[in-house]
Amino acid sequence: MTVFNHFLFSFRSSDPLHWMLAILLVALLFIQVWLIVGNRGISRRRKWIRGFLNVGLWLVLVSYFLRLEWNVPHRSKAVLIADPDVPSGFLNELNDSLRLERMVRATAFQSSTFRKQLVDGSIDSVTLVGSGFSPDALAQLSRQTVRWIPYSPPDRIQFWQWKGIVRKGDLQTVRGSIQSSHSQRLKLRFGEQTLDSLTIPMGYSTFQLQFPVFSQGRTEVELVLDQKPLDTLRFFARKPEPVTYQFLLDYPDFESKTLADWLGKKGNSVQLISRVSRDISNRVQINRAAAPDVLITDPGNVTNPAVKKAVAQGKPVLLINSSDPEADSKTLNQALGTRWRVKKIANEATVSVGNGLQALPFQFVEAPNQFAVWGYPVAVQKTTANIGFSLLSETYPLKLSGDTLAYDRIWTAILAELQPGYTNNVQVDAPVFAGLRTVVRFNNLMAKPPSVRLGQEPIRLTYSAINELSAELSYTFGRSGWQSLQDSLEIYVDSPGRKTSYGNPLLGAYMRARSIETEVAKAAVLRSLSVQIPDWGWFLLFLGCLTLLWLEPKFSI
Repeated sequence: MTVFNHFLFSFRSSDPLHWMLAILLVALLFIQVWLIVGNRGISRRRKWIRGFLNVGLWLVLVSYFLRLEWNVPHRSKAVLIADPDVPSGFLNELNDSLRLERMVRATAFQSSTFRKQLVDGSIDSVTLVGSGFSPDALAQLSRQTVRWIPYSPPDRIQFWQWKGIVRKGDLQTVRGSIQSSHSQRLKLRFGEQTLDSLTIPMGYSTFQLQFPVFSQGRTEVELVLDQKPLDTLRFFARKPEPVTYQFLLDYPDFESKTLADWLGKKGNSVQLISRVSRDISNRVQINRAAAPDVLITDPGNVTNPAVKKAVAQGKPVLLINSSDPEADSKTLNQALGTRWRVKKIANEATVSVGNGLQALPFQFVEAPNQFAVWGYPVAVQKTTANIGFSLLSETYPLKLSGDTLAYDRIWTAILAELQPGYTNNVQVDAPVFAGLRTVVRFNNLMAKPPSVRLGQEPIRLTYSAINELSAELSYTFGRSGWQSLQDSLEIYVDSPGRKTSYGNPLLGAYMRARSIETEVAKAAVLRSLSVQIPDWGWFLLFLGCLTLLWLEPKFSI
């Protein structure tokens, strides 16, 4: 059956030469049989022997033209390759569970014998451990099945990410993971100033740090573990777009007055409207501007027509100075169609929420289209507009005590979720590495340029089929350092030589490109190999058949 299937595969009916060869082979068999059967000078026994030898030669000839092949079971040879930073103890534990046949270090890629085994298929299953592998080493694994087990030494970053381009005044968020050898302090530091910090426990943990962007242009911030610098994050801060804030209040207070002054000093326009008496209102303006973009109000003005109009127009609204969140949430739901629900968590008048902040003793109940402002008792619901609700009691004491950084961090985090839609937004996830493909996203574009300029090279934009104001480009930077985007923006490109933060993105991109499962699989996989008779084997077969045919008449039977 194997021979027949292979013949059907090899035989081409459109080729006259194949038909001629098939006819000649069939004719040869009949001629051989006719000559043997018609020879009356030999005995019946010799006819059987001579017929057997001739048919054997004919079968060898047919098999040669059909190029017979068959499959044999083959157990693959699996190898574990570890980078130099992976300790032997970890590898021994891993090998006990995987039971691999061989374990080598990444330096084996430099061995000609090892490279030859990769090329000829002697090694067909590879498990990579760690992240210290170069692109050249990974390129040698094109024939192998590859698995990857991430590993980073203790007290080193395993993964981290931040915004490569951000506006001044926005909140920069840094997320990552780390394997800590003991409980210690992780912080972001600008010079001698700590921007944010947290305590990480011993073992593997994820972290998130935030700080308001206070700079403009190129910015460098250092990530420090206790007193040991781990890495430097670099980003570009764009010039901020001024926003007009309007305060609608029952009466002026220190909290709203301090917030209004802070917003005005940031270059924003502020309209402060407070009720002096039943029919008289007081208006204060900072940095005059037109219609407001964001409304900040208190519970007494939730039913104000100006608030309802702002929500109908899709403008963000923030509720502050709440004294009874349960009653205020019901009023807010009835007036604006939200779904706020709170529950009491303590009997005290206020509770501490860290960093010297006090909040009302309530917490928000989860609801659809509701998300919390990370780190603070503030939440935002998405309806026709973004509507925020703050349970903070007072924040102005931080400002009065001189802790301006903490005050900036609080209100930057809250107002970042209530910003109006900016135009010509640019988003890129950092770190960006030379040699790895990077995606730069654009949204809310005022114009629709066909391309943008990266350095001196124009790169064509790919526009979204769903939103014609959104586009993106995919690009691989060839060199490290600051790279210009259009005329006013820049992207920092990291050097691949920085193995601590480069290895995991490289391996991640490599595995995604190959679409291979990253979980650890069985060490050995049963496979089948296709085997053919080599040319020297055919020569011996022909020689053997012809020799037997030559010797047969010389023996008397």
